[in-house]
Amino acid sequence: MNWRVSSLLRKAALCLAFMLLLCAMALPQSDESSDFQRDLTLANAGDVSAQLRVGLAYNRGLVTHANYQEAFRWLEAAADGGSEQAQAWLGSLYLLGHGIAADPDKAYEIESPLASQNVPTAQLFLGLMYLTGKGAAKDATKAANLFRAAQEAGDARAIDMLGVLYQRGEGVPRDNTLAEYFYRRAAERGDDWGATHLGDLYLKGLLGAPDYGSALSNFTAAAQQGNFAAQQRLGLMYEKGKGVSKDFAQAVKWYTMSACRGYGTAQLSLAGMYQRGYGVSKDLVRAYAWALLAEQNNDPAATAKLEKLGKSLSADQVRQAKTMSTTLVKTAQ
Repeated sequence: MNWRVSSLLRKAALCLAFMLLLCAMALPQSDESSDFQRDLTLANAGDVSAQLRVGLAYNRGLVTHANYQEAFRWLEAAADGGSEQAQAWLGSLYLLGHGIAADPDKAYEIESPLASQNVPTAQLFLGLMYLTGKGAAKDATKAANLFRAAQEAGDARAIDMLGVLYQRGEGVPRDNTLAEYFYRRAAERGDDWGATHLGDLYLKGLLGAPDYGSALSNFTAAAQQGNFAAQQRLGLMYEKGKGVSKDFAQAVKWYTMSACRGYGTAQLSLAGMYQRGYGVSKDLVRAYAWALLAEQNNDPAATAKLEKLGKSLSADQVRQAKTMSTTLVKTAQ
């Protein structure tokens, strides 16, 4: 796999997939399950702020298992209680079809008036709608203006998205130096995507010579927050020995964490490790199973990998791999 490829930033055709990754991320939540249980008790007692936090916890799936139906239920309760932020997040669920049938028009109906009232979360999601053309006519300039408005209120995700636009040259002039500025600002506010995108700039040498040490530190910070893209990048650096000594066992560890979050790129990377026996015992059946999951998660290189692996497997082994793929994530965790 070409480690230089970035499916999130270098291909505008994957913009919608990138939006889906962003919208799945909620505001920073406590890692303590006891805090979640306390919030759940308060939410059941009608505390609107707690209902918002519980809804976001279910949406992101870091404190508890991701459950979009529960996320929708609690965000709707908080929105009914008057939380504008909950209303904005509820709009994102309508946009993505998480916990309810997708309804981009409903999402726009929710986000547009809230954005006009300067609710940063709504400005972020409405900007994403204009950026991707989902629920609104595609308009990168409008997206940039909405992200600017949200970042002025300190929204770290909007700050990061401005960096994305400057790196891609959409709605604003292409400028990697400004992209770095916004990514760094977002990362300093604890935004895992800001740190991930900053790491990508350094890894690819988009500001000059590659800076593997800075890439490694940013990916590590984001990976420890649960960012699946950063986990995959970190695995890649350990596999290739970029900024760190080669360590296939560490590469497998980080690839597996990312793959179990459903990231197709990591699933395909993990397939490669099993195919070659790097950091794990060589297992072509398991490699095929991971590649199959990568294909299901729309990794463009997965089909070729499956074809290559399939030539070394019997029909019975392929059937075993297909069966294995249905439980692979659960058993790998």
